Amino acid sequence: MGKPYRKNGSWAIRVNWTDYTDLDENGKPKYKQKVKQGFLTKTAAKKWERDQKYKLEHNLTSASPKVPSFGGYFKQWSEIYRKPSITDITWEKYETLRRLLDRKFGKIPITQIKRTDYQVFITEYAQTHVQSTTNRTKDYIYSALQSAVADKIIPINFAEGAEAKGNNDRKLKIVYPSVAQVKKILNYAINTRNPNNPINYEIITAILTGMRFGEVEGLTWDKIDFKKHTISITRAYDYKHDKMFKPLKNPWSKRTIRVDNQLLNYLSELKYKNYKLVFGTSNTTALTPKIVTHHLRKILKSCGLNLGDFHFHSLRHCHVALLHAMHIDWYAISKRLGHKSLQTTLDTYAYLMEEERKRNDSLIEQNIDKFLSTEKDTEFEQSTVISKDLK
Repeated sequence: MGKPYRKNGSWAIRVNWTDYTDLDENGKPKYKQKVKQGFLTKTAAKKWERDQKYKLEHNLTSASPKVPSFGGYFKQWSEIYRKPSITDITWEKYETLRRLLDRKFGKIPITQIKRTDYQVFITEYAQTHVQSTTNRTKDYIYSALQSAVADKIIPINFAEGAEAKGNNDRKLKIVYPSVAQVKKILNYAINTRNPNNPINYEIITAILTGMRFGEVEGLTWDKIDFKKHTISITRAYDYKHDKMFKPLKNPWSKRTIRVDNQLLNYLSELKYKNYKLVFGTSNTTALTPKIVTHHLRKILKSCGLNLGDFHFHSLRHCHVALLHAMHIDWYAISKRLGHKSLQTTLDTYAYLMEEERKRNDSLIEQNIDKFLSTEKDTEFEQSTVISKDLK
């Protein structure tokens, strides 16, 4: 609290505060003060000061003419707290949301937006977006508003408790291929490959390694160990900017995987170009996702396969399907894919887990029936004897 003082025969008082709604060019809140004089008594001066502090704490005063808009604050927050640690692709999602907030709320100060205003917005948004996208948008906004509360720009998080059901009818359907269909795609790519065009080689590599598109295109010869039969995945190709490479999707994506000799033989066919990039169209350039996906769908058509919204990343799922059919342990699959955790893998490939559950249920039923119908189970008795001997 300030201390009243005498000035020109009356009482005056000064209020100091940090204005979190008015940021300098470095994004830091400005320090401000306001002086009021002419009070007849010291008590009146103190009362005015208490009133001012209450209004400042509850955003009931226009002490700052620069209260940010919803989109304006979201922009400040995301640039400070998110942009330094995310990829360019993820950052574009924040930018898209910021532009949407600008269109929907304009320059209305964030302090004037009510919970009902936000609920109407997120309900409309959910009508044209799938549930996963809606949930992600809600998470982004909620985190930004939590920061606004901490900065004392708004008294409460008006996104608290908001509900929105996404429109899953808009979700593009992918028909996951069977192992036989994956083999058909792979064989077609192998049989029609041409060293002058790296696309088929990219498709073959994705099916046999599970690498992401950026990881495949960012592969350089020094990352392939032909003697140890390994590929080191340490970076991705950046086809959106001038720089050649960008960091991987997350820290867990950095990995070294074993590959078969046949894949290495196919890749060796591209060495004659002497490009730094294994699948480069020049020493520093590679193909765009649009071109590669278009070619992939031509292959599907030639194979007589209708797999819905099948694209290059779907080849990663094909690789998992192959490993699953070979009864490879899920933990090994998770590490090969570069997932953060085993749970991430299990959540992503729940459809395969359901197939496995049904198969195991059938196997359990068959074996229990067999166990119950057998009067003398030699293996069971042998294990019992061994257990007694170990005591």
